[in-house]
Amino acid sequence: MKTIDINNHFTELDRSILEGETAYSDYFNYVRDCLNILLSSFDNITTQSSLEIKVLKSFSQKFLNTIEAFRLKYAFEDESPMRIDLTESGFPNFMEFKKLNDDIDRKETALEKLPSQDSLKQSILDHLIRKKEDPRHLLKQLSRSSYYIRLKWSNLFTEFTPGTLELLNEHTDKARTRTYFYSWASYDSVTNKPFIYTMVFDNKAISKEGVTDVDKDPGFVETIKRVTHNTSPLKVIASDIDNAYESVMPKVIKRIEIGPIFGKYAQDKHPHTLLIKKQFSDDDFIFTYNTEIVFSTGEKRTKSFLSKGELRQVFYVDESNKECMEKMVSDYHTYLITSHKVLQYLNDNEPDMLKDLSAPVYTYN
Repeated sequence: MKTIDINNHFTELDRSILEGETAYSDYFNYVRDCLNILLSSFDNITTQSSLEIKVLKSFSQKFLNTIEAFRLKYAFEDESPMRIDLTESGFPNFMEFKKLNDDIDRKETALEKLPSQDSLKQSILDHLIRKKEDPRHLLKQLSRSSYYIRLKWSNLFTEFTPGTLELLNEHTDKARTRTYFYSWASYDSVTNKPFIYTMVFDNKAISKEGVTDVDKDPGFVETIKRVTHNTSPLKVIASDIDNAYESVMPKVIKRIEIGPIFGKYAQDKHPHTLLIKKQFSDDDFIFTYNTEIVFSTGEKRTKSFLSKGELRQVFYVDESNKECMEKMVSDYHTYLITSHKVLQYLNDNEPDMLKDLSAPVYTYN
């Protein structure tokens, strides 16, 4: 299998550095506003269940928390500024999330090397009184301290973010089969976008392997992390999970792709970007997200020369739909968020951009 060096495969636009004294504060405000609008849209334009909407909101809030943490980390950083993907993403480069993992691990050590927040605030006040200017070096230390203090695994969207395992149903068969709902999220190293997953699966709590209840299996989350470390086709991920456990039977897996944001920071040639750049102001953007779904239509026994083989799920791909065929999924939904004036323009001049949406456009302003 060919591996990708994630340090070198990005183009210059995938890892752009912003220029200007207020460039990064403006960028963080922009992404924060976009994410808040995304959060407000979930109750209105998705086809997800109430449980799935709860998951979407939770992970989206964690992603917003991570963006706010990056704001603190890079507030006064001149030597190593944050890198941003300006090509069909609009979000920070994946390497920022790799560094975030390291920062969380060394949080306590880093805080021990920094002065306390009280002493920093006093020093900043003294400096302002004496010199009548901002003490940038002290402000940088205070910002860094605030950054490390808010680093908690449970509050942030990281390279891999586990969710919750919820019992939906407990059956009365001999295997004590249970139906679970599990959620998790990851930040993709190729597209520089967040992805949120939900899965409904059956679990044989007792099998020939012994007690196999995933609720008591510390390796279950690691298995999910391993098979979803990149954005492989969803059918491949579903099969990998199915093959990893004899006692775990995925029934429905959904993957929600958040983004891109097509707006003032985009520098790609996507039609949405070209439209915004040509016709609208910096305050306008088009924000999309997509949902891929793959579901099982039954089971079949794998053939084996020495045994009857094992039961495996049969995952459906809608071969009548080109998008589903290409993505290897059962169903696919796409959603769009934009301003009222952009929507009006699209309705009047570019209706084809709206014809494949799964729900009415959510508008802000």
